[in-house]
Amino acid sequence: MNARATAPAEATWATLQHDDGQPPATFDTSTLLDLPEPAQRFLRAAIPADTPLASGVVLEMVGEIRLVGRWFPFTARQILRAGVGFVWQPEVGTRILRFVGADVLGPDGARMEFRLHGRIPVVRADGPDIARSAAGRLAAETVVWLPQSVTPQAGGNWRAIDADRAAVAVPVPSGAIDVEVTVDRAGRLTEIGLERWNASAKPPAREPFGGTVTATRVVDAVTIAGQGAVGWNWHTATKDDGEFFRYSITSARFL
Repeated sequence: MNARATAPAEATWATLQHDDGQPPATFDTSTLLDLPEPAQRFLRAAIPADTPLASGVVLEMVGEIRLVGRWFPFTARQILRAGVGFVWQPEVGTRILRFVGADVLGPDGARMEFRLHGRIPVVRADGPDIARSAAGRLAAETVVWLPQSVTPQAGGNWRAIDADRAAVAVPVPSGAIDVEVTVDRAGRLTEIGLERWNASAKPPAREPFGGTVTATRVVDAVTIAGQGAVGWNWHTATKDDGEFFRYSITSARFL
């Protein structure tokens, strides 16, 4: 077992590794013709024709996360299965102040558990508010790290916003969540945004959430977000204060 993980997180990881056993369809670019133009640009740039439409991805990443007003370095591994869930297993901080644990959404629900130096519990949370927030995370990360799953063939339902923006309804265990996508003229993803449930708000509520993509990464010919930052209060005057997560993908493979 990974030293960062709890047993339930490992069990969910194992569940998410398995697909339905059917070979995936391959990307048919003719299915994009009725989509809004920004969506067409994004998917054509991200996915070459005839690419297998994977439904899962395993990632490794490094970055920084802000906790109680202070930035801490992290390394993490993650698995994501479109429409089902994810497991994020980080090691946060340094040898002096180190947190390990997992953020999980799966068939058995959502939960967060982190321990100081892997021993002393500091965060344990589950329940409906955690599940709603995790569903928003799943939707956003499906777009940036698994674009194959928002193609029309995979059920991606897009609507136009303007010349550079479109929104896609991303399936999650509780239904679907709209994610707004901004692309440049070459189709490169530059921003994402959504109304995400903030379980830490008092009271919990949907709040603007989003971020920027500052670099891309090519994995098996598919272009995904390789570097970026996200946070609360997206597109508001306080978005800089809401930023709490900066990442760089160091490896990725599709399932």
